[in-house]
Amino acid sequence: MTKRVTRPARCLLVIVGALAPLPFAWAQTAPPATAVPAYVDRVIENLPPEATTNDTGYEYNREGWPRFLRLETRLGTQPFDQTRSTRIGYGIYGMLETPNHGTLSIDGTYAPRDSSGTLTLRQRGMPLDGGWLTNNELGVINAPGPDITRLPARIYLPSAILQGLSTEFENPEQGLQLQAATGEPGRLDFLPASGFRQSPGRRTILGGQWRFNASGVEPLSRQGWTAALKHEDARGVSLFDNLQQPGALVNANSTLLALRHEGAEHHVQAQVVNTQSSNLSGARNGFWIDSEWEDGPRRHGVGAYRLEPDLTWANLPLANDIVGAYVRSNWRTRQWSAEGSLDWLDSISGRSSSGIFATGSARWRLNRDHTLGAGAALRRFSGEAWSTYADWRIQNSWGSSGLRLEFTGGEDQIASHALSWDQEWMVPQGWALSTSLGTIAYSAGQNLPAETTWNGAVSVAAPLSGQAGLRGNLNTERSNSGQTRHSLNVGANWRIDARWSLEGNYNRSSGRSRFSPSLDPLAPLAVVIPGNDRSFYAVLRYEFQAGSRDVPLGGKAADGGGRIEGMVYFDANRSGTQEASETGVPNVTVFLDNRYAVRTDSQGRFEFPFVASGPRTVTVRGDTLPLPWNVVDQGQVKVDVRLRENIALTIPVQRNE
Repeated sequence: MTKRVTRPARCLLVIVGALAPLPFAWAQTAPPATAVPAYVDRVIENLPPEATTNDTGYEYNREGWPRFLRLETRLGTQPFDQTRSTRIGYGIYGMLETPNHGTLSIDGTYAPRDSSGTLTLRQRGMPLDGGWLTNNELGVINAPGPDITRLPARIYLPSAILQGLSTEFENPEQGLQLQAATGEPGRLDFLPASGFRQSPGRRTILGGQWRFNASGVEPLSRQGWTAALKHEDARGVSLFDNLQQPGALVNANSTLLALRHEGAEHHVQAQVVNTQSSNLSGARNGFWIDSEWEDGPRRHGVGAYRLEPDLTWANLPLANDIVGAYVRSNWRTRQWSAEGSLDWLDSISGRSSSGIFATGSARWRLNRDHTLGAGAALRRFSGEAWSTYADWRIQNSWGSSGLRLEFTGGEDQIASHALSWDQEWMVPQGWALSTSLGTIAYSAGQNLPAETTWNGAVSVAAPLSGQAGLRGNLNTERSNSGQTRHSLNVGANWRIDARWSLEGNYNRSSGRSRFSPSLDPLAPLAVVIPGNDRSFYAVLRYEFQAGSRDVPLGGKAADGGGRIEGMVYFDANRSGTQEASETGVPNVTVFLDNRYAVRTDSQGRFEFPFVASGPRTVTVRGDTLPLPWNVVDQGQVKVDVRLRENIALTIPVQRNE
């Protein structure tokens, strides 16, 4: 495939040159600092002083608007590139918070050898007359959608990554939100330069939302009625990453109408979708309704759906040829929790007889040190399959241990029995060590022989000094048939001083494990990732921050603050704890307070380096996750940032059962 320089990539060269002198230019052109006095540390009697970093020669500049700039030079090989040729790449991430134009940011990469890269320019929270705010994006963007259409629901609505532009106007007082976007679809590659791999066609999105409040409800309350409309038009698009034949191109458009009512302890939301496509005669329609209410420590939900055959979302995969209804309930106390759901299903076209899909799980905390859990899933629709598990988590002098037993089976699924032991070890502060050991026995079936595999994993993070650290993850798997699978990821970082740092990473994987499809008949199809890879990269990073307050993200003048870093990871066993064998999710969009946006790197890591003190909300955009993974609850984590505190988060995403 011939690669070409994208329009955002051409702009990146100009912007990098323009931003290089920003640390000095901003200080000269920015308006004078506010009259509010800057934050000053106060000495607490008998408290040992905190160790300071080596910032000799770097005096913090408090003048001008708050700003941050990160420049990177990257050297390495591209993952899954069989030539293993070394490439050089460049990265930039910058942010400027203005009083009248919102927060301006740039996020880009460029690889000269391939003439490829990404560039995203954002303007968020720009105030306008009449209480309006506007958010604008240019470059590699996520397709927008009205807020209520992105809330978790029984039916997953897909979205695309675009190379284009988007705009959003919202008025919180009036409850209005208007959106528009257009661009060329594609997908993101990985380091050393996170390039954009373009797919055929163009997509255009229009959306709007109106919240009209119930009588007697405060204007800014979420209670009341909300209506939303989203339309997406796709021209010359394909289901394939690479165009294989002219007949694969289609024109399609979809329209979604959503209506939501939210009360103090309940909500109900209905969606209707209509799709037309040039490769199908006539329109395809669907609807789904989700409702939920709280009853003390209990939460219950009911819903229904009907999705006609060949239904898509503007040619993006969507559950189809299915009609059904569901009930679900969960009950949580301090000592135990239980949840369950039941779907009644039928095929509209008659390809399958009616059936059910049921899930249930429970967890009981026996005492401070012991917790028992169990769960099961059963599908009797389009074949029969089931899975069940039981686990026991123990707090002991070694740390935290977990013993898990799993069984799967069914007429269209290979039966298996798995036993695993996960251990998070008690180690000195600053260290992290976890291990996993397990075995899986597969029965013969579907032209595959019986097989037994043994697997192990270890994950470690170690501080080499106050300025350097080492992290690594090793997974290995071997079967009695001689098949093996190994993966190794090792990384190191060195904080040279307050502004310069060096990071390196090596990745090696071979072989592939057996694929276990989701039992949920409404789950989207999984994205298959190649199994063999050997790659490395090294990053030299320069960071600069300045402005009228130490930490601009969400703060006020004279406030101090801290830092938020974290990882979004695949929670394969749905335990809510990252085990040694569970890896990070790359290229996922993460928001801070729904205003500041970053993407996770190839290891699933993200960082907000300068965050104001106080309560903050970190949110994972579920529509940027690979299928069929989705956020847990609403993908939100609420934290309280304290002065000079470094908050580390691990945010799980789970696969539909």
